Amino acid sequence: MSRVSVPCHVKGTVALQVGDVRTSQGRPGVLVIDVTFPSVAPFELQEIMFKNYYTAFLSIRVRQHTSPHTPAKWVTCLRDYCLMPDPHSEEGAQEYVSLFKHQMLCDMARVLELRLILRQPSPLWLSFTVEELQIYQQGSKSPSMTFPKWLSHPVPCEQPAPLIEVDGCYDLNLLSYT
Repeated sequence: MSRVSVPCHVKGTVALQVGDVRTSQGRPGVLVIDVTFPSVAPFELQEIMFKNYYTAFLSIRVRQHTSPHTPAKWVTCLRDYCLMPDPHSEEGAQEYVSLFKHQMLCDMARVLELRLILRQPSPLWLSFTVEELQIYQQGSKSPSMTFPKWLSHPVPCEQPAPLIEVDGCYDLNLLSYT
């Protein structure tokens, strides 16, 4: 199966403040990133790829088209996915990540919009996000190719010359032993 990149618009991050907003004690611990698909009809999401930048946990919500008579609804399809095993150390902080539809908690058909919810509980990292975000849908099946007959039906291999033992050694040059 081939995959096709889906053109998307990544909106700016919205920080949810933890602590006192008026002092330096408060810092964002949660960021929300909305991703829209303005030039695409509802599609089946196959894969999400990105480069992590110090995000410890990721949740993903998806807005799906249900039917023409009911409004689209938001569904949580990934909850607190661990990107950094220890939020206070750098392990996993700048890794490339691929998430596939089989890892999601819900069906990824009829997607209209995504919401990425990033969490970083550690006070060590002043900024965190995801970069190089790519969304993929399933491409069309590649057409079956016909191969030339010589490639589809190879000629049987020639039989190797028999080995003849002479005085405990094998000799290919001797075809008969008298």
